[in-house]
Amino acid sequence: MSIIEGSTKEFGNTSVLLHSLGSSCYRIEWYSRMTGASTSLAKLMQGKYVVIRKWAQARNMSDVSSEFNSRNSALIHFLNNVDIVKSQDEWIIAAKQHCLNLFVENEGLKPVTKASFPKPRLQGVIGKEVVVKSKVGEKEIAHGLLLQLVGNQAEIQLMNTKKKYYSKQVYIR
Repeated sequence: MSIIEGSTKEFGNTSVLLHSLGSSCYRIEWYSRMTGASTSLAKLMQGKYVVIRKWAQARNMSDVSSEFNSRNSALIHFLNNVDIVKSQDEWIIAAKQHCLNLFVENEGLKPVTKASFPKPRLQGVIGKEVVVKSKVGEKEIAHGLLLQLVGNQAEIQLMNTKKKYYSKQVYIR
Protein backbone atom coordinates (compact mmCIF):
# COMPACT_ATOMS: atom_id res chain seq x y z
CA MET A 1 0.00 0.00 0.00
CA SER A 2 1.15 3.51 -0.71
CA ILE A 3 1.11 6.44 1.68
CA ILE A 4 -1.66 9.01 1.12
CA GLU A 5 -0.14 12.14 -0.40
CA GLY A 6 -0.74 15.38 1.52
CA SER A 7 -2.00 18.55 -0.11
CA THR A 8 -3.00 22.15 0.61
CA LYS A 9 -5.55 24.30 -1.21
CA GLU A 10 -6.54 27.91 -0.46
CA PHE A 11 -10.08 29.32 -0.51
CA GLY A 12 -9.85 33.02 0.39
CA ASN A 13 -8.99 33.15 4.10
CA THR A 14 -9.43 29.37 4.50
CA SER A 15 -6.91 26.61 3.87
CA VAL A 16 -7.91 22.98 3.41
CA LEU A 17 -5.08 20.56 4.11
CA LEU A 18 -4.87 16.81 3.64
CA HIS A 19 -2.47 15.08 6.03
CA SER A 20 -1.37 11.48 5.68
CA LEU A 21 -1.70 9.28 8.75
CA GLY A 22 -0.40 6.20 6.95
CA SER A 23 -1.58 4.09 4.03
CA SER A 24 -5.33 4.16 4.76
CA CYS A 25 -5.71 6.85 7.42
CA TYR A 26 -5.79 10.58 6.86
CA ARG A 27 -6.80 13.92 8.31
CA ILE A 28 -8.65 16.69 6.47
CA GLU A 29 -8.01 20.03 8.15
CA TRP A 30 -9.98 23.27 7.65
CA TYR A 31 -7.87 26.18 8.89
CA SER A 32 -9.18 29.76 9.15
CA ARG A 33 -6.60 32.53 8.95
CA MET A 34 -9.24 34.96 10.29
CA THR A 35 -9.66 33.18 13.63
CA GLY A 36 -6.56 31.01 13.84
CA ALA A 37 -8.80 28.00 14.58
CA SER A 38 -8.93 24.69 12.76
CA THR A 39 -11.39 21.83 12.49
CA SER A 40 -10.16 18.39 11.44
CA LEU A 41 -11.76 15.15 10.35
CA ALA A 42 -9.44 12.20 10.92
CA LYS A 43 -9.84 8.58 9.97
CA LEU A 44 -7.93 6.73 12.69
CA MET A 45 -8.71 3.18 11.57
CA GLN A 46 -11.42 1.28 9.70
CA GLY A 47 -14.75 2.49 11.12
CA LYS A 48 -13.21 5.00 13.57
CA TYR A 49 -13.33 8.74 12.91
CA VAL A 50 -12.79 11.80 15.07
CA VAL A 51 -13.62 15.47 14.48
CA ILE A 52 -11.45 17.89 16.45
CA ARG A 53 -11.81 21.65 16.89
CA LYS A 54 -8.58 23.42 17.84
CA TRP A 55 -9.00 27.00 18.98
CA ALA A 56 -6.51 29.78 18.31
CA GLN A 57 -3.70 29.75 20.90
CA ALA A 58 -4.68 33.21 22.14
CA ARG A 59 -8.10 31.83 23.23
CA ASN A 60 -6.46 29.44 25.72
CA MET A 61 -9.32 26.94 25.38
CA SER A 62 -9.34 23.15 25.38
CA ASP A 63 -9.87 21.33 22.09
CA VAL A 64 -13.33 19.96 21.41
CA SER A 65 -13.63 16.50 19.88
CA SER A 66 -16.31 14.02 18.87
CA GLU A 67 -15.80 10.37 17.90
CA PHE A 68 -17.81 8.52 15.25
CA ASN A 69 -18.19 4.98 13.96
CA SER A 70 -20.07 6.18 10.88
CA ARG A 71 -18.06 7.97 8.21
CA ASN A 72 -21.14 9.86 6.98
CA SER A 73 -21.94 11.16 10.47
CA ALA A 74 -18.31 12.25 10.91
CA LEU A 75 -18.30 14.10 7.58
CA ILE A 76 -21.58 15.91 8.29
CA HIS A 77 -20.42 16.89 11.77
CA PHE A 78 -17.12 18.15 10.33
CA LEU A 79 -18.77 20.25 7.60
CA ASN A 80 -21.28 21.71 10.09
CA ASN A 81 -18.50 22.81 12.47
CA VAL A 82 -15.85 24.33 10.20
CA ASP A 83 -15.03 27.98 10.78
CA ILE A 84 -16.82 30.26 8.29
CA VAL A 85 -16.19 33.63 9.97
CA LYS A 86 -15.75 36.45 7.44
CA SER A 87 -15.69 34.08 4.46
CA GLN A 88 -17.57 34.61 1.24
CA ASP A 89 -20.29 32.06 0.51
CA GLU A 90 -18.56 31.04 -2.75
CA TRP A 91 -15.33 30.26 -0.86
CA ILE A 92 -17.21 28.28 1.79
CA ILE A 93 -19.05 26.17 -0.79
CA ALA A 94 -15.89 25.58 -2.85
CA ALA A 95 -13.90 24.60 0.27
CA LYS A 96 -16.66 22.26 1.49
CA GLN A 97 -16.83 20.68 -1.98
CA HIS A 98 -13.06 20.17 -1.90
CA CYS A 99 -13.33 18.54 1.54
CA LEU A 100 -16.08 16.26 0.23
CA ASN A 101 -13.93 15.33 -2.78
CA LEU A 102 -10.94 14.52 -0.54
CA PHE A 103 -13.18 12.44 1.73
CA VAL A 104 -14.76 10.50 -1.16
CA GLU A 105 -11.38 9.86 -2.79
CA ASN A 106 -9.71 8.66 0.42
CA GLU A 107 -12.69 6.50 1.41
CA GLY A 108 -12.78 4.89 -2.04
CA LEU A 109 -16.37 6.01 -2.67
CA LYS A 110 -18.09 6.96 -5.90
CA PRO A 111 -17.91 10.72 -6.66
CA VAL A 112 -20.85 12.76 -5.40
CA THR A 113 -22.42 14.56 -8.34
CA LYS A 114 -25.01 16.80 -6.67
CA ALA A 115 -23.84 17.91 -3.25
CA SER A 116 -25.64 20.58 -1.27
CA PHE A 117 -24.10 22.28 1.72
CA PRO A 118 -26.77 23.81 3.94
CA LYS A 119 -25.39 26.30 6.43
CA PRO A 120 -26.56 25.58 9.98
CA ARG A 121 -28.07 28.65 11.63
CA LEU A 122 -25.39 28.94 14.35
CA GLN A 123 -22.31 27.86 12.35
CA GLY A 124 -21.02 31.42 12.01
CA VAL A 125 -20.98 31.97 15.80
CA ILE A 126 -19.02 28.91 16.91
CA GLY A 127 -16.56 30.18 19.50
CA LYS A 128 -18.67 33.20 20.41
CA GLU A 129 -20.95 34.07 23.34
CA VAL A 130 -24.52 32.83 23.01
CA VAL A 131 -27.70 32.96 25.10
CA VAL A 132 -29.94 29.98 25.82
CA LYS A 133 -33.61 30.77 26.20
CA SER A 134 -36.42 28.68 27.63
CA LYS A 135 -38.39 26.57 25.15
CA VAL A 136 -41.65 28.32 25.96
CA GLY A 137 -40.77 31.95 26.36
CA GLU A 138 -38.07 34.47 26.09
CA LYS A 139 -36.65 33.76 29.54
CA GLU A 140 -32.85 33.50 29.51
CA ILE A 141 -31.78 30.28 31.22
CA ALA A 142 -28.04 30.26 30.49
CA HIS A 143 -25.26 31.92 28.54
CA GLY A 144 -21.86 30.73 27.47
CA LEU A 145 -19.52 29.98 24.59
CA LEU A 146 -20.77 27.94 21.63
CA LEU A 147 -18.30 25.04 21.21
CA GLN A 148 -19.86 22.93 18.47
CA LEU A 149 -23.04 21.90 16.74
CA VAL A 150 -24.03 18.27 17.36
CA GLY A 151 -26.99 17.24 15.22
CA ASN A 152 -29.91 19.45 16.28
CA GLN A 153 -28.13 20.50 19.47
CA ALA A 154 -25.53 23.10 20.39
CA GLU A 155 -22.79 22.28 22.90
CA ILE A 156 -22.08 25.27 25.09
CA GLN A 157 -19.31 25.95 27.60
CA LEU A 158 -20.92 27.23 30.81
CA MET A 159 -18.50 28.33 33.51
CA ASN A 160 -16.80 24.98 34.31
CA THR A 161 -19.15 22.58 32.51
CA LYS A 162 -20.32 21.74 29.03
CA LYS A 163 -24.01 21.27 28.29
CA LYS A 164 -26.06 20.59 25.17
CA TYR A 165 -29.24 22.49 24.32
CA TYR A 166 -31.53 22.28 21.32
CA SER A 167 -30.21 24.69 18.67
CA LYS A 168 -33.59 26.45 18.47
CA GLN A 169 -33.10 27.62 22.07
CA VAL A 170 -29.70 29.20 21.35
CA TYR A 171 -29.31 32.79 20.18
CA ILE A 172 -26.46 35.15 19.38
CA ARG A 173 -25.66 37.32 22.38
